[in-house]
Amino acid sequence: MKYFDYLENTKGICLNIEQKKAVSHGEGAGLVLSTAGSGKTTVITSRAGRLIYDGELGKDRILTITFSKLAALEMKVRFNNLFPEIENEHIRFSTIHSFSYRVVRDYYKKTGKTINLLKSNYDVLKNILARTYSNEGFYTVSPDEVENLSSKISYVKNLKLEMEEFKTADIGIKDFEEMYLIYEAYKKKNNLIDFDDMLVICENIMKSNQGISNRFKGFYKYIQLDEAQDTSKIQFDIISHISNGNIFMVGDDDQSIYSFRGSSPQIMLDFEKNYKNAIIYNLDINYRCDGNVVESAKQFIRQNSQRYEKNIVAFKDKKKELIIKSFLSRRQQAEYIVSKIKNKPNMQTAILYRYNISSVIAAEMLRKENMDFYIKEDGSKFFNSSVLRDITSFFNLALNPYDKESFMTIYYKCQTYFTKDMSMHVMKGKRNVYDCLLSFPQIDKLKKKNIKSFKYDMNHISKLRPEKALDYIRYDMGYEDYLSRMEKDGRITFSSKFLNVEITKEICRNSDSIIGFLSNLDYLKALLKDSKEDSGNKIILSSIHSTKGLEFERVFLIDNIFGEFPLTRKNQTTDEYRRYLEEERRVFYVGMTRAISTLEILYPELPSQFVEELNNTL
Repeated sequence: MKYFDYLENTKGICLNIEQKKAVSHGEGAGLVLSTAGSGKTTVITSRAGRLIYDGELGKDRILTITFSKLAALEMKVRFNNLFPEIENEHIRFSTIHSFSYRVVRDYYKKTGKTINLLKSNYDVLKNILARTYSNEGFYTVSPDEVENLSSKISYVKNLKLEMEEFKTADIGIKDFEEMYLIYEAYKKKNNLIDFDDMLVICENIMKSNQGISNRFKGFYKYIQLDEAQDTSKIQFDIISHISNGNIFMVGDDDQSIYSFRGSSPQIMLDFEKNYKNAIIYNLDINYRCDGNVVESAKQFIRQNSQRYEKNIVAFKDKKKELIIKSFLSRRQQAEYIVSKIKNKPNMQTAILYRYNISSVIAAEMLRKENMDFYIKEDGSKFFNSSVLRDITSFFNLALNPYDKESFMTIYYKCQTYFTKDMSMHVMKGKRNVYDCLLSFPQIDKLKKKNIKSFKYDMNHISKLRPEKALDYIRYDMGYEDYLSRMEKDGRITFSSKFLNVEITKEICRNSDSIIGFLSNLDYLKALLKDSKEDSGNKIILSSIHSTKGLEFERVFLIDNIFGEFPLTRKNQTTDEYRRYLEEERRVFYVGMTRAISTLEILYPELPSQFVEELNNTL
């Protein structure tokens, strides 16, 4: 029996013409351009089955690499369920990090070295940041800063950047090179490696030990690479070291959205340059989405220049019109979503957004209506943000002049010009903050004036409604200027902090007093924490990044606001901004193509650039 008849008659799998061409790929390099909802996993598992069924594999093996443990496990389970008769020692599913770890572990074992994995670098990087910036009067390091530094270290390693390239790599963190060296020295001294070091060491082993590389080439006759668009330079180089040319890459350059990890669609775009006689297959039928969603998404993504041109077509008819709708506020947007869900409560619904912080207002409105939902990521990150901590510190000090911890958090974040010595004097004193400041021994007339002004500002804040108090802190006390300075130093991205400020303002708007605002925060924090458990709810809240590969009957794509999605970016060259804009457009495209039936694109206030582009295509 021919393989495709075997698939259809015994497995119930009917492949289209292009899928069959891809599954039939034998030796040599093949690239499958798999548009959203086109059945890429079916192609990968079916091809592995064909190589075994037709006897092309012999006693050799297939290695299928993907980029998350869950994806690797799901693909393995799917293959085993599809082909229970095939002995699975012929095929292996692995993440690139898992594969690299085994290589490094085995090599170290043979050379008498030990491997100690640093599972979390948070505390290490936090201490490095604090020491680096302590001379400038900074005492607090936010989780955002630690995450940003960790991300950039991972970024330079995945791109294999040399030290001299750091300054031209759009890293944007002040003293990054210095902190990078301290971090590397700490790991070396303590005999530790992190997850990205596994890739670096693995690639070095392959490069410097031809015998090891050849052994893998002999062991795995065929290499399959899933989600090829998410491959970084170092990951691709590792795969190249173990491939004997029989590489089969599957992905969609239009869904490359992880540049912050060092991935790039360029690896796919350069495929024919890297491999002679390479064959490209096109899976251009979208089986997932309503015809209107497919057509709109296709016209939208065509505005990117760095991509393969594709003739994407819909398998489904055009039944549901795409809805683009505006609102006066985020709260009004959330109220609308709640009303639509009430009309069809049993419809699987996803509320998708670019930034996790967008979950806060939507979650509050859903809980108010006693609707069960699941938040895919850690929605509580907003409550650990430096902006919210700063605002609550201003509020707490306004209510309690003895709150010295709050004073230490914000004393250098407004136009007070207080010194580090003055702050330490306050911490040691027994009187309230203002009296302690006035008792500082080396005080002059200007400092005395600033102290009185600061006291007036804090008293004034205590009498305002929360929304007005927040605006006063931002503009009259100079907090916004502080955020701008922090961005200039590369410690934060102002535009992302602006989102935190705007969400904080929305919560302020719904609070009658500062005490009421603080109480609302506690309620919302508990609410998001309780919503982390997935109990099969019909409603899911998620960032777009976390829904790749997923699909939902109805999708609300929210907070598509001018200056937020895409963010307004400063200090970028024309080329850097073009690359950023194209990736953000790909993120928007991924969000659109999660919708099976209904897609609604919503924006409070001004529409984003992408909403305008979509309107133009429609």
